Formats: sequence, C-alpha cells, structure tokens
Amino acid sequence: MKAFFTTAYWPPIACFSIFNEKGEWVLEQHEHYQKQTLRNRCSICGANGPQWLIIPVIRKHGMKTPVSEVMLDLSKDWQRTHWLAIESAYGSSPYYEFYRDEILPFYRVKEPLSLFDYNTAILKWCLETLDFNVEITFTDSYRPAYEQCDFRKMPPAYEPVPYYQVFARKHNFVPGQSILDLIMNEGPESWKTLETEPYSKH
Repeated sequence: MKAFFTTAYWPPIACFSIFNEKGEWVLEQHEHYQKQTLRNRCSICGANGPQWLIIPVIRKHGMKTPVSEVMLDLSKDWQRTHWLAIESAYGSSPYYEFYRDEILPFYRVKEPLSLFDYNTAILKWCLETLDFNVEITFTDSYRPAYEQCDFRKMPPAYEPVPYYQVFARKHNFVPGQSILDLIMNEGPESWKTLETEPYSKH
C-alpha cells in the first residue's frame, strides 16, 4: 500500500493502522508549512490526561516557508520540557526502560536541524521498532490531491482499539494518542492494536 502524509511529530496511531505486511509511506516535502497542526505537535497521555507536546519552530519566510526549510527552534528549552513530560507520562510504563536510551537522542539535539528531518528520523525509528516493512519516500513535487490514500489533510479514519495505558484506572482508555503512547505501553505487542482494519482506507 502507498499512502501520502504530511510530516508529523510522533504521528497518530491511526497513520500506522492502514499498513499490513508492507507499504510505502510518502512524505509531502513540497508544501508550505502550516502551524497548529501535527507537523510540530503530538499528544501523550499522562497522570493528568492527554497532553500536547509542541515544538517551537523558525520560519524564515513566514507562511510561505516550505516545510523542508522550517527549523527547530533550539533557543527554546522545549527538548528538556518534552523529555520531562515523557518521563512523567511513561516512566512507569512497561517499555519505558527498554526504549529510553533509544529515544533520548531525539531530545539532545544541539546542531541546527529542520523539523522535516527531525520528524523523519523519529518516523524511521517508529517503523523499525514496530518491525514494519514500510519504506519512507518523498514527493517529487506538490500536488493538491492524490486519487487514493491521501492523508495529508486528515489522518485515516480509525476505530480505536483499547490497549494498556498507565493511567487508565484514572482516566479510562484515552484514544487518539501518538504512536509513542502505544509503543511505550505495548512495545513489541503494538502490532496487536494495529492489525485491526481502519474504518476507511480512502
């Protein structure tokens, strides 16, 4: 299966649900950056419920900045803030200790880096960790729409499959989280949640 997505910071679980044994995850690299979207934010579930982690970015050309040219704003202390939030949310999860040292480098970035490359590195780690046979490729040019599997404006429709969450006794199961939430709580068993068919594959 071939599907088109925008770049995303720890993408939603729904994005991973459409792939079966193999596929092609095509990243849109020629669009203009859009703020207040999943391009620079993700949701994790902690003791106080869902929490948005938002990456501050630098856009040299304002609203007309190509997504590939948007840079992480390393002058802000967001890496420390995000890491503390992740530790708080998942420090007692079944797989935090297992994956901690693998994801820590994502929060120790010191050299200038684009949001697009940063997110792509995270996506690559996710696919490898989930043992997905999914290739990451990139668009050659911008097209307003693709006939099939175009999820650049909205993630795939997906019926949430409940899985273990650390604070479920307090909040019940919280759907709609990022893939980080699933990986930290289910680890190698994440595939059991993802193997269910989504509502729609467009």
